[in-house]
Amino acid sequence: MSDKEEEFKVYKEDTRIPCQYGAKCYQKNAIHHQKYKHPPAKEMKKGKITKRKMINNKRKQEANDQVSSISPQKKIQKTNDEMTDKDLYNAVTNIGNNIIEDDDTSCEVTAKSEDSNNTESVENSNNLITIASLLHGGDIENRRYLKNGEILPSTAKEIISHLFFIEMPEDFFQLYEFCKSICERDPLNALKIVHLQLVGPYDVFGKGFINAKVENKEALLRHWRYYYDPPEFQTVIKSNTKDGLHFGYWRDDVFEKPVFVAKNKAAVNCIIDPVAENIFGTLDVHFEEKLKLATPFEKTPIAQLRQKLKSFAKERNITLEKRAENMQARERETVARTFHKAGIVVPYDKKTQLGYRNLAVSNSELQKLLKQIEDAPALEARKIPMSKLDEVIRLATIAADECDFGTVLELGHDLFSSGVFSVQTKVLNLLSLAYNLLQRSQFLEIVTAHLRNRRRSLDLSVIQFN
Repeated sequence: MSDKEEEFKVYKEDTRIPCQYGAKCYQKNAIHHQKYKHPPAKEMKKGKITKRKMINNKRKQEANDQVSSISPQKKIQKTNDEMTDKDLYNAVTNIGNNIIEDDDTSCEVTAKSEDSNNTESVENSNNLITIASLLHGGDIENRRYLKNGEILPSTAKEIISHLFFIEMPEDFFQLYEFCKSICERDPLNALKIVHLQLVGPYDVFGKGFINAKVENKEALLRHWRYYYDPPEFQTVIKSNTKDGLHFGYWRDDVFEKPVFVAKNKAAVNCIIDPVAENIFGTLDVHFEEKLKLATPFEKTPIAQLRQKLKSFAKERNITLEKRAENMQARERETVARTFHKAGIVVPYDKKTQLGYRNLAVSNSELQKLLKQIEDAPALEARKIPMSKLDEVIRLATIAADECDFGTVLELGHDLFSSGVFSVQTKVLNLLSLAYNLLQRSQFLEIVTAHLRNRRRSLDLSVIQFN
């Protein structure tokens, strides 16, 4: 018996699970090589071990392993599967009830006055509760944070953190200060000359916010959350245009400061385009773009507004730089670009290549699969592409089990950004696994709330002001 035949015999008798990448595996992690067996390279080329046999052997071994023991990651996935069957039915039903495919009217801004604080898109007008009631009984006491029924600017940061699960950066509050200097009576609409309005967490500063009504605390996590906004993206400014343009802070971890401010046109596509390091730099870019398209009559007031913004920023040492150092550093840490192009960042060890591996399919192949699922005329026609997607998900879950958490996060983001209704439960499964493993539980709460009532509308306030 030759050496090669001996190696092949040893490989066949090895009871470990075959590595999905076979002889092409690039993993250097010792734990990976202890758990999975790898075939002799030449034997793979000769085809003596077929891919189908490897998959079958792997599935048999996985079935045996599940009887004896389940890893912590698998336990999380099992919990998520149980949640899909029981708890997610209502969430998916709500999503289906609120998505109107190919309906042009769903992408139009509801006609209303820019000066009005009222909204016509509040969810379930019956049985609403006040914002004040959400502050009672928690870590926040109304008496400490209020004056004459209004939230004090000095304590707004804690209120926002309590209600929206995120902390806003200093430039967020500085922009409100700037807008107040422009229009003290109505700071949230101070930028209406360029068709912009402060929304989302900025509504905390709105008149009568403390007595405004909302369905429940979870609903606030959907407040001005557009259709393609992942939990890492928090909208703070919207444009009153039909393309659904809006701006928001992007952060890779809920406990970290935002790495940039980005924009998305919700009525156009899922692309999230980083603009600048902070909200002032972002507005400076937007004002510049507006000036190029403005009529002679419009140019003067826009130019004056831009100059006021620059002066305000200069006095407070606020940078207007577009590609700041931290944005460039984040770009180097991005492990996957994703469909929305903003990319994702996870802990990744370059030496061991632990933390992320590529998906089992390319972006174009995944998009093709999702297109087939979306265009399927009936459930039967959807089975084949859905089974192929399930295999991609299975391999991504295995990657997570081997500590490549970024793979399931990437796939979850891609399916979310596709907007395909039929895979929304899979989105929540994948992101549940990813955010639990990455210890980003607040993001999981946000995306869960979003998927319960994900809407293509451009009027996305959930707060009813009196």
